[in-house]
Amino acid sequence: MRKLFFLFFLFYSLHCFSQTKEIIILFVDADTQLPVEEVTVTSLRTKENFVSNVDGIVKVVFERSVYLEINHSSYKKFILKTITLKDEVNTVYLESTVNKLPEIILTKNHPQDILQSLVDNSKAKLSIPSNLRIYIREFFKKNDANILYNDGLVNFQIERNKSTVKTDILIEQNRVLGILDEKSDNDIYGYNLNDLMENYYQFKYLDEILTSRVKDKYNFQINSYPENENYYRLTVSPLEEEKGFLFNFSILYDHNKRIIIEINNFISPERAQENTNFSVSSRKNIYKSGFKTTYRVKGNDYYLVYAKEEIGYLSKKKEEIIKTEIRNYFVTSKFTTRLFTYDPKDVFKDKTLLNRQNTILTDFWNIESGLLLTQDEQDFIDSLSPPPSTEVEEIEVEEIKED
Repeated sequence: MRKLFFLFFLFYSLHCFSQTKEIIILFVDADTQLPVEEVTVTSLRTKENFVSNVDGIVKVVFERSVYLEINHSSYKKFILKTITLKDEVNTVYLESTVNKLPEIILTKNHPQDILQSLVDNSKAKLSIPSNLRIYIREFFKKNDANILYNDGLVNFQIERNKSTVKTDILIEQNRVLGILDEKSDNDIYGYNLNDLMENYYQFKYLDEILTSRVKDKYNFQINSYPENENYYRLTVSPLEEEKGFLFNFSILYDHNKRIIIEINNFISPERAQENTNFSVSSRKNIYKSGFKTTYRVKGNDYYLVYAKEEIGYLSKKKEEIIKTEIRNYFVTSKFTTRLFTYDPKDVFKDKTLLNRQNTILTDFWNIESGLLLTQDEQDFIDSLSPPPSTEVEEIEVEEIKED
């Protein structure tokens, strides 16, 4: 029988919760005094990652004093020691490295060819095999009403499989709030866990701008990146005269190591509106779509650390227009090149956590998510949570009377 190392890791993690400490950090732009979202905080000892939310706030959980690497592509990277953070909320000011305007980088090769070489090299450099312990969070709205929420701690064990990657998925904990109506909500979709990691590790989202037939439909341009002299930004924008559902892309890459650091992708509201067609009732008319992925590189470690996707679409059902919005977040809370062993029957095969029975061992969303809820997000969750039961209180009152 194979040793269930994965289960040992889970129980060990649960045991450690009682010994942990936590600190709150607020990241603020030193010049504008505004909060900074998506700052990655990494424990250099444990390789755990935490990401600041839209309010610039992050909660870091640790067992003993550690060094934290603070990283954001638009600010200076630096190291913090947790022992120096003693306030209830510790404000940390981030210094921008911008001191000049970006310049156009002229290259001998077409930027599309450069992008292809970046994709190929990044695929080869990604740390595989490895295990990513990931916190997933998904919000679902229909006609502006909150209808579904799910989150969970999920282990993705990644190995190479010929020209692509193979992923085994193991669920540690998860919760689902709200009710999925299989008849009326059959077009609701979030992360497809089965191909999620392949998409991110094979850079599938860039496929549409890497074919030769689209070279004349987009404007490709490479600029310097004043925020970090080691980076260039490659932007890909559809030409105004081109019709169709075409996305804008921004790829930040390390021009020395030739690897991708960030990808931003979105469709402009104007272009989305131009391509709306309700004459086809089964068609999803997307009015908002975008995603961002961030990869971390440290020494020989190179892996996906953060992803965010958002989509809004209109659909027509029996002459009624249905508006659906979905937001997904993904944080690699822990990275390791040490592979787990586990029973194959424990591998998760479904596409989504939405239909999975809740498995809650701890309040993992507060302890291990690496991504603190904003008040708006907490209100969203509260709106779907069942009211507290009073049945236990009534029983206790009756027992007191009997005594």
